[in-house]
Amino acid sequence: MGSEIAVPTISLDRDPALVGREVDETLRAVGFFQVVDHGVDAETADAAWNAARAFFDLPLADKLAVERAPGGLYGYFPMRSESLAASRGEVTPGDLKESFNMGPGIRPSHAPVDEIEAALFTANVWPAALPELQRAWQAYYAEMSRLADRLMRVFALGLDLPAEYFAHHIDASPSALRAINYPEQATPPEPGQLRAGAHTDYGTLTILRQEAGRAGLEVHDAATDAWVPIPPAEGALVINIGDLMARWTNDRWTSTLHRVVNPDAALGSTAAASQRRQSMPFFHNANYSTIVECLPSCLAEGESPRYEPVMAGPHLAGKTTKSVAPSA
Repeated sequence: MGSEIAVPTISLDRDPALVGREVDETLRAVGFFQVVDHGVDAETADAAWNAARAFFDLPLADKLAVERAPGGLYGYFPMRSESLAASRGEVTPGDLKESFNMGPGIRPSHAPVDEIEAALFTANVWPAALPELQRAWQAYYAEMSRLADRLMRVFALGLDLPAEYFAHHIDASPSALRAINYPEQATPPEPGQLRAGAHTDYGTLTILRQEAGRAGLEVHDAATDAWVPIPPAEGALVINIGDLMARWTNDRWTSTLHRVVNPDAALGSTAAASQRRQSMPFFHNANYSTIVECLPSCLAEGESPRYEPVMAGPHLAGKTTKSVAPSA
């Protein structure tokens, strides 16, 4: 059996072309890496993180007051309302987490092409019991959007494309910011139940902040069929690509299966299963109407594209719908 995959840490404070080459080498093997020197304002990041923690500490009635609308994408998702493994066709109990989501909001300068896109650009809902959350999250969403734009320029260079190649494909991106609370587990999980079931992400890239000292994120090494942990690192953000980017690159880059395991599995049999964990992912996507087809630099001479062209928005919506249980 070969050695397990490595998830490297990459500094962004270097020549973008050099970073692009390193990212290309990494994503050919595994769809994950961590970044440091990313330029995200620490005060803004901490304010959003702390507001999320305060939200999850609210009484359940206050959280349910901003529960997502039936079929909606933004607001509060109660415990077990998602099963991420279902996006891959697996049947498992609901994931042991609760979350809060925001999207880009209504943008008067952008006219959605259909009802599905309109749902991505609907108004966000904010808890009256925690007014500071809206301001903190909008500021962090802007920080994440800037970093995602920077990473997409690095991606383009790594793919032997002009740095601004993706710019007109992501200038009306329906990206989403989410905070996830994995509560203490007072009772044992059901068979097959995880904090987040095994899944791949759906869009272009994900930027994740993990909680220091709270392990659980694992990526799948297809070559060895092993699960490899990504321990939280101070100041680092975890980056991974989603299915759309893998498709765009004709599978030159890998959208890697990952999961969040329960604390007894993540920390050993002596760890307290009551350990709480928080994370904040930013899910970046291409513009809804972008047609995603094999990039010119990802097709060798005599080779055919592995996928038919697909519109980015319906691709995203189809994946999301599978993973979310209908609202009550």
